[in-house]
Amino acid sequence: MGMTWKKQLTMFDVKPYKELDINLYHDESGTYVPGAGDQWLLHGIMLVSEGKQKQVFEALQKVRHQTNYHQEVHYVNLRGHLKGPKTLCAKGWLNLYAMQLSDFCFYHCLAIDTHASSFDHSRFSKPHYAYNRFARMAIEGAIAWSLKGYHRINIKFYSDEKFRREGDNFGIYIPKETCASIAGKRKKKPSSYPEIRLKYPEVIPVMSDPLKTPPDYKQECEMIQLVDLMTSNIAQAITNRSTQKAKIVLAEMVASWIEDTRRPPWLQTKELHRRFSISFFPDEKGQFYNKFLAIKNRNQLDLFKN
Repeated sequence: MGMTWKKQLTMFDVKPYKELDINLYHDESGTYVPGAGDQWLLHGIMLVSEGKQKQVFEALQKVRHQTNYHQEVHYVNLRGHLKGPKTLCAKGWLNLYAMQLSDFCFYHCLAIDTHASSFDHSRFSKPHYAYNRFARMAIEGAIAWSLKGYHRINIKFYSDEKFRREGDNFGIYIPKETCASIAGKRKKKPSSYPEIRLKYPEVIPVMSDPLKTPPDYKQECEMIQLVDLMTSNIAQAITNRSTQKAKIVLAEMVASWIEDTRRPPWLQTKELHRRFSISFFPDEKGQFYNKFLAIKNRNQLDLFKN
């Protein structure tokens, strides 16, 4: 699938294990405040083969040069100009991901409906408890779905740099508890989860503005922006909240990916099986489910008007 792996030395014809170095990137959309925050809280995860990251970076840079846009590719700043360099760059990145980068950049999103009748707010005495718990849940889902075939992954965690309140242990909690949780699940189902080794014990915060980020983090900065772009477009596909033309067009692109991956693998046309996925949680029974995308209502209304 385009990834590179190490092979352990073997003796007596013992089959070597596949081992992979992974950089994991995380960003979110939505704010959790019981009774007052956004309905939808999304955590987007991208798993990138470390050996391919430079190639990904150079491909994203090429789109920047083609569209003459070198500032932050931030979803919130997209407006109605479909031909503007910012929108063209964002669209170019999404097309690039679907056509090429998904071979070695696996993306998973967990969308949590905090207004669902089965959502138990009493479990979270502080907002960051919910944030951290669902971030870990999204990471575990991404690893289980896209890296099931690997015996071991050596992983480093990155997340969009942001202010975190005193007492929020996100940076330590995520690597430690992710490893502990997957180790427990691996004991029950060894073939469903890889063994995880941490390449760094904490989540590394990354600035999302390429004009401000340190030179040593230029590649990581681009990856964080790509995760933000994809996660925020999924949020728009779910809610159809924005009326900005650029956001609508881009969200429709991502919505087509979501719909395609819901088909049986042999009927999918975009070749994103186990490379791009989204899970919705919880339904009325507290389970995962497939939600109808609100942006599709817009398409139906437009057709009715015509």
